[in-house]
Amino acid sequence: MFIIKVSVIIPTYNYGEFISDSIESVINQTYKDFEVIVVDDGSTDNTTDIIKKYKNRISYFYKENGGPSSARNYGIKNSKGEYICFLDADDIFLPKKLEFQVAYMETNKNDGIGLLYSDYYCASRELKIIDYYESIGFQRQKEAVMYLLNYNYINTSTVMIPRACVDEVGFFNENYRYLEDYDFWLRLGCNYKFAYINKPLVKTRSHYKNLRNKIDNREMINNAKKIKEEVIKRFSF
Repeated sequence: MFIIKVSVIIPTYNYGEFISDSIESVINQTYKDFEVIVVDDGSTDNTTDIIKKYKNRISYFYKENGGPSSARNYGIKNSKGEYICFLDADDIFLPKKLEFQVAYMETNKNDGIGLLYSDYYCASRELKIIDYYESIGFQRQKEAVMYLLNYNYINTSTVMIPRACVDEVGFFNENYRYLEDYDFWLRLGCNYKFAYINKPLVKTRSHYKNLRNKIDNREMINNAKKIKEEVIKRFSF
């Protein structure tokens, strides 16, 4: 039995300069039945010191570096909520994010929804809005998954997922350095419906830290191929 409605999991690695904004954006939500779980994936900056001022308001876990999938899975395993949300450590929730999503999930509780996502703002390092990303919703789940096979239109910080659905399809695949979220959405989409709120509920930062690491394009392409082959092999569309 769940004792909290929403678990917000914030994985972080050397994002001490942004982590307060992320945590504050959850603490200041209009909806209050939540827990905040920060999983520090082996940070070597001042993250631990910054987190100390929130010690009575969040659950904080430090672990050896294992990548975002490992950190998110660690958070899920230590969560108590009926619904799971993920928040990247350099992003923020807009104030009514949880209120809107919980209301939607509770209103449509018997519709088999496994993932709820929304639009979002792209923002500068100082959180000034740069652009508005409007996602796309689908009437039929087959169309949602087929479109997802070609384009990942779901932003991780916008999602809300029933914990029961996570337990059914499994956690993030820690073997993937890239596209681990894409793989997770597809597995959820092949078992449950997607739902979409056509309004921005998150600000996603664009800055030097999330652009500076050179992407291994070959590995990313290989991961995408494996993920698509697995979905096509296991499920009939």
